[in-house]
Amino acid sequence: MTATEILYGIVFQPLATLRYLSSSQPLLMALTAFIVTVLGNMLIKLGINLHQGPGVPLPQGYIGVYLGLGLLFSLLALAAAAAIYNLLGELLYRQANGRGILTCLAFAFVPGILSPPLQYALTLLNLNNFNAAISVLAFLWVVILQVIGIRESLLIQSSQAFFLFILPGAVFFILVLIAFLSLALLVSGMMI
Repeated sequence: MTATEILYGIVFQPLATLRYLSSSQPLLMALTAFIVTVLGNMLIKLGINLHQGPGVPLPQGYIGVYLGLGLLFSLLALAAAAAIYNLLGELLYRQANGRGILTCLAFAFVPGILSPPLQYALTLLNLNNFNAAISVLAFLWVVILQVIGIRESLLIQSSQAFFLFILPGAVFFILVLIAFLSLALLVSGMMI
């Protein structure tokens, strides 16, 4: 598949495209698409923030730093997510395909580039009430593509892929909850 066929497929035929990507693993193309998506989203978000008026604008000299750090943290988060899903897939289902997961997760973010331009257009038209709905729909679209990508990369069922997708977040939430409860008990014990 060519790059344009992959981009078209991610939007209009995600199942077949992610199945192809999980086996062919065009990692360089995936990372390029991810980087373009992240930088495009960040630039459009800057425009939205400048248009919305009061607030602290980003100084001109720091736009490069903002974009560089945002891109660095996005790439690190992508790599960490792929590593965690690959490790959990190996531990829970005895299936591993790190490059396939990384490729599918990177391409799953591509439809997310549609959200900021729509939000910016709505902001310019003073229809800010719909921005949250656009964000939620784009988020759900990307999450569904990520779950499909995990499923196709590890050759597991959809329910297993969804469980694998939510497991790291659920564990993190439980650990934070335990930490806050422990801290609350410690502070309340000190006040007595």
